[in-house]
Amino acid sequence: MANSTSSDNHAPKVADPTVRTGRVLTVVSLGYGMIVIDISIVNVAIPAIRSSLDASLATMQLVVDAYVIVLASLVLAGAAAVGRFGAVSMFRLGIAVFGATSVLCGFAPDGGTLVAMRAAQGLGAVLLVPATLVMLTETYRDPNDRAKAVAVWAMVAGSPVAFGPILGGALVTAIGWRSIFLVNVPIVLVTLWLSAAHMPRDDPRARAAAREPQDLPGQFLAIVLLGGVAVALTEGRELGWTAPLPVAAAVTAMVALVAFVIRQRTYAFPMIPGDLFRAPGFRGFVTVGLLLFTGYYGLVFSISVFLQQVHGYGPVATGLCFLPSALPITFMPLVAGRVNARLGPLRVLVVAIVLTLVGGVLLALIGGDAPIGVGVGLTFIGLGFGLATVPQITLVMTTAPAHRMAIASGLLSAARQSGTMIGVALLGGLQSGDDIAAPAIGAVVAYLLMGVAAGLGGRRLPAHGTT
Repeated sequence: MANSTSSDNHAPKVADPTVRTGRVLTVVSLGYGMIVIDISIVNVAIPAIRSSLDASLATMQLVVDAYVIVLASLVLAGAAAVGRFGAVSMFRLGIAVFGATSVLCGFAPDGGTLVAMRAAQGLGAVLLVPATLVMLTETYRDPNDRAKAVAVWAMVAGSPVAFGPILGGALVTAIGWRSIFLVNVPIVLVTLWLSAAHMPRDDPRARAAAREPQDLPGQFLAIVLLGGVAVALTEGRELGWTAPLPVAAAVTAMVALVAFVIRQRTYAFPMIPGDLFRAPGFRGFVTVGLLLFTGYYGLVFSISVFLQQVHGYGPVATGLCFLPSALPITFMPLVAGRVNARLGPLRVLVVAIVLTLVGGVLLALIGGDAPIGVGVGLTFIGLGFGLATVPQITLVMTTAPAHRMAIASGLLSAARQSGTMIGVALLGGLQSGDDIAAPAIGAVVAYLLMGVAAGLGGRRLPAHGTT
């Protein structure tokens, strides 16, 4: 049974003998972990920030949303920069921007400044997200070694789900809310020092692709499209779907989508190259990532509302109820990295989808019985989510042409961020009454569609491709 494309089978494990694989893995894990935890750690500090800065609730919502909106809307432009100027260079720049803006967040004198600096933090994350996957792909050419490296990367990405709120609460209590931003500074300095040497060199084919004319109008339309979707979903949830701002954002996104599609079809060097878009299986496996995040993060929001408003749980008790899913999401990628070599990523992905479906059905049937029913359903969903991450990323990066790794990683990241926003908006809107059956059924539908996308992607894999 083949586990990789033929080009990977004959490639060396490491692209450059001067590269220290352990150092690369440490660097990308530190960088990616820092930007992911910055999403969850801020939530627990919102009351303290609001009290300290005398800010409004709307401003506090922007403190949370500004970072996510910038990351979701600009990640494709960041991927284009990574492809043009090199993953390592853009990674270092992203780390530096993130570190500098973290300091500015930590010393923000008012709510408006904090919102602006949170958006600027997102600019650093925009470069870091695609660069990390490209660096891993260029370092680990052997598919089995790559899967194990992605497993560590994915474990770091999942850790904030379980430990981010705990760390944030401890820092706020012991030092104050400014510490949740300033704690990034030593991590940034260590990461920059480690990345000073023994990093992967850019693929020559990627440099050739970078010499192609840049589709600047296409990048602008992608920013408007993803930004419009992000604003429509986040603000629609808060203000109401018929409020002027979300309606205007939705209309703007639809117009940008039409213009973007026309641009991609007519321009000789489109932002999303035809060879990537037509790569066998690529679209299906990117869609899997979008639906995986739609189902899980939509349930996280819905169950949080359910536990606090229906059962009267406090924030700490609610957080503990998510441990049955958070812990498997953190540690299951390590299992996936090991079984990936024996079963193949596609089969591991199928097992993961089945687990998520079982969890969704259990939530629909017994999820109203908190905390036992919620815990049982979330356990299976966490197992499936944690198991799916590694094969999904592996299949996306394996099916993409080697010289399109940067934009492939950008599309992967954009799909996951969009899935999070779509899930919170759609599944969260289904929550009502004294149970969670409606959002659970919505998650089941998302997981069924995920199975369809995986099946379509698997059917398009070449005979010598990943199984």
